[in-house]
Amino acid sequence: ALLNTTAVATSVGILCLILGLPLAWLITRTDLPFREKFRSMFCLPYAIPPYVGAIGWIILANPSSGVLNQWLGLSLNIYSFAGLVWVEASFLFTFVLLGTLTALDKMDSSFEEAARLSGASPLRVFWQINLPLLRPALAHGFLLSFLATAASFGVPALIGTPSRIYLMTTQIYSFQRMGTTNGLEIAFALSVLLMLGSLILLLVANRLLVKSRFAMVSGKTARASLMELGSWRWPVFTVLMGLWIWLFVLPLAGIALSAFSRVQGILTLENLGFTNFYRVLFETEETHRAIFHSLGLGLAAALFCAFFSLGWGFLQSKHDWRTQTLGQVLLTLPFSTPGTVVALALIISFGRGIWGFGPALNNTLSLIFIAYVVKYMSLAQKTVADGYSQVHQSLEEAARVAGANSWQVLTTIYAPILKPAAVAAAFLVFMPVVSELTMSVLLAGPGNETIGSLLFSLQEYSDVGGGGAAVLSLLVVGLILALNFLLKIFSKGKYGI
Repeated sequence: ALLNTTAVATSVGILCLILGLPLAWLITRTDLPFREKFRSMFCLPYAIPPYVGAIGWIILANPSSGVLNQWLGLSLNIYSFAGLVWVEASFLFTFVLLGTLTALDKMDSSFEEAARLSGASPLRVFWQINLPLLRPALAHGFLLSFLATAASFGVPALIGTPSRIYLMTTQIYSFQRMGTTNGLEIAFALSVLLMLGSLILLLVANRLLVKSRFAMVSGKTARASLMELGSWRWPVFTVLMGLWIWLFVLPLAGIALSAFSRVQGILTLENLGFTNFYRVLFETEETHRAIFHSLGLGLAAALFCAFFSLGWGFLQSKHDWRTQTLGQVLLTLPFSTPGTVVALALIISFGRGIWGFGPALNNTLSLIFIAYVVKYMSLAQKTVADGYSQVHQSLEEAARVAGANSWQVLTTIYAPILKPAAVAAAFLVFMPVVSELTMSVLLAGPGNETIGSLLFSLQEYSDVGGGGAAVLSLLVVGLILALNFLLKIFSKGKYGI
C-alpha cells in the first residue's frame, strides 16, 4: 500500500504538471480565442469532488459495460493503475493550474519583453524566463496534488480496490472496518505513518520553496504582450475544447446517462426515464436522512467556523507575530492532515467520551460535526484573516478614543466591515462539507448517514438496480455549482470559480 500510494501520487503529480502548465501558459500568454472563458471552464473541476468523477468514469470506461466501450468499440479499463491516476489527475490538475495562473498574472512582463527585444523566440522565452520563475508555483502545485492523492479515499476505493491496487487510505479503512482490536491497532499505525509522511514532505517542501523564492513583481510593469498563434489559433482552440469535454463534460454526461437509465447498460431512448430519481428520492429512506444531516451539519459547521474566525482573527490582531504563527499552524495542520487520520484521531479521543469523560460520541452526528470543523476551519480563518488585513488600524483607534471596549470594537467596527468575508468563509466551508466523503465514511453509522457516506454505499454495495449513486452525484454537482455561483455573485468575483 505504501509503494502504491507513492507511485500513484507521484504519477498524478507529474500528470497534473503536464496538464496544468501548458494550459496556464496558453490562457495567459497567447491570443487564444475566449481565453477568459477557458480560465473559468478549466477551473470548474476544482469545485467537483473527485469521487463523483470516479463514478462518472466507471460508467464510461467499465471494461464490461462502459458507455465509451459500447459506443466507440474501445477497450478502456478504468479499473487499472492508469485509470486511477487519470481520474485523480483530471480533477487535481487544478492545483497546478490555479497556482500557475496566479504566478503568470503577477509576473513582471519586462523580463519577457527584454528577452524578446534581444531576439529570443517565444519558446526560448518560455524555457529561459517563464519556466525558471514559475518553479516555486509548479513545485507547490505538484506538492498539493501529491498530498491530495495520498490523502484521497473515494477514488482509490471506487477504482483501486476492484483492481486490487490498495493505497494507505483504503488499507486504513479496511482495517478499521474489521471491528477488532487488532484491526484498529493496525489502522492507527498506518495512520501515524501516513500523517508523519505528509508532515515531513510538507516541511521539506516548505524549506525548499523558501530558498527558491524571488521577487516577480516590480513597481512598474505592464500587461504582458500576447504571443500570436496565427493559423494555430482555432486548432488550439479545438484541442482545448476537446480536452475540456474529455475532462469535465464526459464524466458528468456519463453520470446523467446512468441516472436516467431504467436498466443500466442498455443505451436506448426507451430505457430513459425518472425511475431512479423516484426510487432514490422517495423510496429510499436513507436519502432524506443523508440530505438533512449533510445540509444541517454543513450549515452548523459553516456558521461556527465563520463566527469563530471573526473572534479568532480579532484576538490574533492583538498579539505578536510568534503567537499569530502558532495559531495559524494549529488551524492549518488538520487541513493538511489526511481525512482518514483526522477521523481516527477523533474516534480515539472522543469515541468513548471526551478523553474518557462524558457521553460517548462514536457513531453520532456530534463527532462528524467536530470532524468537519477541525478539518475545514482553516478555510474560514484564512478568508476572514484576509479581510482583517484590509481594515486600517485607525478605525479601531478612533473607537477606543470614543470609549469603546473590545466587544464593542468587534461588533460595531470589524463585524459590519468583515460581513462579506465572513459570509464567503461560511460558503467555502459549506461546499466541501456537504459532499465530504473521506471522514464521513469512517464516522457515520446506521441512522447517521451523510450524502457522502450514502453515495459511497450506493455505488459499492447497497444499490442492486444501479443508478442510485448517479442520481445522488447529480444532486451533489448541482448543489456545489449553484453554491459556487452564489458565492461568486455575493463576493463580486473575489471568491469562487
